[in-house]
Amino acid sequence: MSGFEYVVGFYALLLGLAVANVAVGFADMWRDRERVGVGYCAPLLAGTVLLGAMNVWLSTWATRTMVTVDGWQMIAALGISLPYVFVSRAMSPPEGATVTLEDHYLRSRIPILVALAIAPAVSVYSKIRLDHFHYAEFEEMWLAARIALPLLLMLTPSKLVQRAGLLALNLLLVVGLFSWK
Repeated sequence: MSGFEYVVGFYALLLGLAVANVAVGFADMWRDRERVGVGYCAPLLAGTVLLGAMNVWLSTWATRTMVTVDGWQMIAALGISLPYVFVSRAMSPPEGATVTLEDHYLRSRIPILVALAIAPAVSVYSKIRLDHFHYAEFEEMWLAARIALPLLLMLTPSKLVQRAGLLALNLLLVVGLFSWK
């Protein structure tokens, strides 16, 4: 097994958990839609987790020839993946809560948005420092926007701004899916 295969197996375990949590969250949203309002932020946040996980996979693939396996690489994998697992669980209120999913997001947005900024920041640091990867100019701008957008969304609890910002983040992540080589 190559170092890349070993590291990707670890990512698969952690990111698979985040994706599974989102799938269960969608099923819960559907099941409880009559009792608990969904809104727009929760589905957009779920999309962010799914698209973010796919971008992690593709950015890891881009460094496949440079990946080494050591303790720092495993710590980096945790720093990149665990924020998605956290968000995939934190995006839903506790069982039996009557608050809408959008209101729950608005109340919980700061730790959720910090987590969404941590994952790409750790990814950039680890790919430069551990894998000696060099980003293209477009990738640098994309990553700067990817880190800055969640941090900027922390500044306001406005539903409209949060919806627009999460939509923009999803669109940015879709662009990322087709940018990694």
